[in-house]
Amino acid sequence: MPYVGIAHLLWLVWTIGQCARLPFGIEWLQLLWMAGYTISWVTACDLKKWGALLYMGLTLTNTILFLAIKNVYLRDMYMSSIFLIDGIFSFYLLFFFKRFTN
Repeated sequence: MPYVGIAHLLWLVWTIGQCARLPFGIEWLQLLWMAGYTISWVTACDLKKWGALLYMGLTLTNTILFLAIKNVYLRDMYMSSIFLIDGIFSFYLLFFFKRFTN
């Protein structure tokens, strides 16, 4: 689990680097997605149940956006850039969910 947390941190830093060159706009939504995923995964590494639930909630929100938005350009703008990988990580969290504490 810590390796996935490191990968999330590195992806967050990369996203910050990409957004720093752009003016403030809808493109910065990717930064918010990655910050949410990173914070929730780091707390899930600490075996906090709310972190795992937040991560799965973010993934569920991305799934709803994927199914609701038909325009490919808008889908790329509003969804997380690592959407499919996050689905796999959510199942990984579900596998260990009984070990998590409040």
